[in-house]
Amino acid sequence: MTFLNRIHHQDMVRKLNFLHRTLWAGGGLLIALLATTSVAAAAPLAQTGNADAAPIWSVLLPVLTASVAVERAMEVIWNYIDWAFLNFRGMDPADLKSPQYVQFKSGTSLLLGVVAGILIANFMGMRIFAYFAPLVPGFLDNVSVTWDVVVTGVIIGAGSKPAHDILGILTKFKDFLDKSAIRQRELAGAAFSQGVLNLAESETQNMVDVPGAGPTPMGAPMPMNMADEEGATGDDLPDPLDRYAQALRERTAL
Repeated sequence: MTFLNRIHHQDMVRKLNFLHRTLWAGGGLLIALLATTSVAAAAPLAQTGNADAAPIWSVLLPVLTASVAVERAMEVIWNYIDWAFLNFRGMDPADLKSPQYVQFKSGTSLLLGVVAGILIANFMGMRIFAYFAPLVPGFLDNVSVTWDVVVTGVIIGAGSKPAHDILGILTKFKDFLDKSAIRQRELAGAAFSQGVLNLAESETQNMVDVPGAGPTPMGAPMPMNMADEEGATGDDLPDPLDRYAQALRERTAL
């Protein structure tokens, strides 16, 4: 790394650290504001949340769906931010994969995910403690609506990281299957080419130069004007090379 590149790298690290601290401070204030203003909006649900015990899937499914939605939103946002850094700030692509930048993205995504989770929990009426209160009577009855909103939002925001990892594993598995299919096609093509070459060499070795007739396969070839028992002439019989190629295509077809 040259001296100018080292200076550029250190300057980028300082800017990322400052932006990271600023985002965490702003995110903390925003979370506190959301938790304070969500009490009034959540009051109707708090009054009716203990009516009936909800099935476990009806509680987890919305939370998981919200986590996946937050993860996808974070992915799209970071794609645009990376594109802007590359095209307008002139950053090197290697800087976007540096440990400092990756750590900055991870921490910022967690903070923004928690904020987005609290917003979703507040406006979509998700209260995880209110759902579970009938299952454990007397244990969760005294939990305030504010903490219910905050904890539900934290679960949604923190769940976006496992959702990202699971989607990454699925994407890698799909890429593996695609590469395996391409590899199979390459092997089939190589086997086909090698088989054709071997067959051509075998036929060349079995050819003799007949005076007046030119290269002729060894053995007893069928005369061109003589029909076989089924009425097919020599012109009607497929070439051995074509028969081999067709058989190999059928065996290696995907």
